Amino acid sequence: MTQLSSDQLSTSRRPRVHLTPTTGWMNDPHGVFYADGIYHLFFQHVPDSLEWRTDIAWGHATSTNLLHWQVEPIALPPGEGDEGCWSGAVAIDDDAQPVMFYTSVAGANHQLGRVRVARPNADWSAWVKGDIVAEAVDPTTRVFRDPMVFRDGDRWRMLVGAGVGHDTAGAEVFSSADLTNWRHDGLLTTREAAEQHPWTGTAWECPQLVRSVDGRDVLVVSIWDEHAPHDVAAATGSYLDGRFTPNHWQLLTAGKSHFAASTFTDAEGRACLIFWIRGISDPGRWAGVLSVPYLVTTDGDDVRLTPHPFLDAARTPADGPGTSLDIEWSLGDGGRLALVDSDGREHAVLEVADGRATISVAGVTEPVTSEHTSDRLRIIADAQVLEVVTDGGLVGLPLPMHDGLIPHTTGPDTVAWWHLA
Repeated sequence: MTQLSSDQLSTSRRPRVHLTPTTGWMNDPHGVFYADGIYHLFFQHVPDSLEWRTDIAWGHATSTNLLHWQVEPIALPPGEGDEGCWSGAVAIDDDAQPVMFYTSVAGANHQLGRVRVARPNADWSAWVKGDIVAEAVDPTTRVFRDPMVFRDGDRWRMLVGAGVGHDTAGAEVFSSADLTNWRHDGLLTTREAAEQHPWTGTAWECPQLVRSVDGRDVLVVSIWDEHAPHDVAAATGSYLDGRFTPNHWQLLTAGKSHFAASTFTDAEGRACLIFWIRGISDPGRWAGVLSVPYLVTTDGDDVRLTPHPFLDAARTPADGPGTSLDIEWSLGDGGRLALVDSDGREHAVLEVADGRATISVAGVTEPVTSEHTSDRLRIIADAQVLEVVTDGGLVGLPLPMHDGLIPHTTGPDTVAWWHLA
């Protein structure tokens, strides 16, 4: 295992409960699983660049609590026929061994990937690449990548994000009895780009199926379009035998931050999501950060995200300004909360009025506005990462450099807050 150097741990730009790469570029999380008391998480990683490149690898990190991460050696580098090892999943086979399914890209058209497998050596310290097991079948498919694999009764299912024709987003379905031989089973579901409320793009990345959440199935997709903003959307509905019937669509994100949601099951069997947060970096060191984990529940037809209870367990009493804060804001009839440093400077301001939350950060030109009618707002300020859980979706913004912040409110509202250890 590798350790972060002391200067990387001490810098005020390094978050405490959000995973960042030791060096270089990070994006999509994937392949999260729990085994023998340890959570394993993989992520898209270019260790020697602060920008995304096609020759991306699978980074690896481990944790006992999904908050404090140990960065491990790279799990899966490009090469051996892969120009890049793009996003995918890990399935645990019938012998309790992990099997990677990743998007192998090569050649001129990187939008059409192929799904390849890799299996670990005895101590899981290295992964051996295997065969290509799935690729696009329909000649009108123009996007094909990001497999997810899950057990479905007596067989395995694989979902692969797709764009079909000019303006149809969807997920391809494959099935297998042994995780080795796969058969194409058609499309899980599709949605036209012309459909609004919400708009879900012309292709889907990272399709994730969350089964039996409070009696409903949930499909989570990352919206892709060559010329438009990228968000994460979810639909509640019902899944049966390789097909998903949506009842209600919504956005899970607000603003240009959270993307590439990845689902996993925690040690207690609860459905969770974790996201990549875009636009946050430490210049010259690293770029990209992962969100804290969220529990997935439903309220009627709506999907709800709640920070994982591990975050509550990391709280310590607040005795002054801190660089890592967890805040619960109980709202009156509207209100204003500012994150203030020891000199009284406002680094972020949150305002709630008329069913809308507006989040403004010093140095960020455009505030983010999101629907919010609940009487509470959850805020996580961790070094330079600000996450806000609104009814309309997750908001993530970069905070300016600081040596510690405290929340300050005006009006009839109250605030409870803690440091995060």
